[in-house]
Amino acid sequence: MNDSDTQVNIALTHFETLIEDHSTYLNELENLSAIPQMDMDRVMRIIKRMRKIRKDLELGINTILTHIDSVGNSRIKEEAIGIISYLNIVGFKDEKEILQKLSTQAKEMGYDINVDDDIKQIDNILSKISKISL
Repeated sequence: MNDSDTQVNIALTHFETLIEDHSTYLNELENLSAIPQMDMDRVMRIIKRMRKIRKDLELGINTILTHIDSVGNSRIKEEAIGIISYLNIVGFKDEKEILQKLSTQAKEMGYDINVDDDIKQIDNILSKISKISL
């Protein structure tokens, strides 16, 4: 295993819990958005957790994108590309949609949860991901 294999494998190992947490928080936000009177304190706590997870996911994505062309182990390469594809197709797009929906609902309730920076960060991550040939 070369250095690129090791770096990507470390990122993939870290992704196991990050993606699980990301999915859990997405589900929680989606469930909260279905309630007519959202608990805004809870929404904000979950959004803060999502920001931390998104930051960690972005670091892992950057590691993978930096090293993917040098990965010699085909299993590691395929797993990395699969996870990047999942995050591209499902994870971040769902998060973006939910954040936009929550922002609209919060405004209707008289709150401003300001997710503009979150949306920009997600768009930036999606742009990076799109540069990898999937």
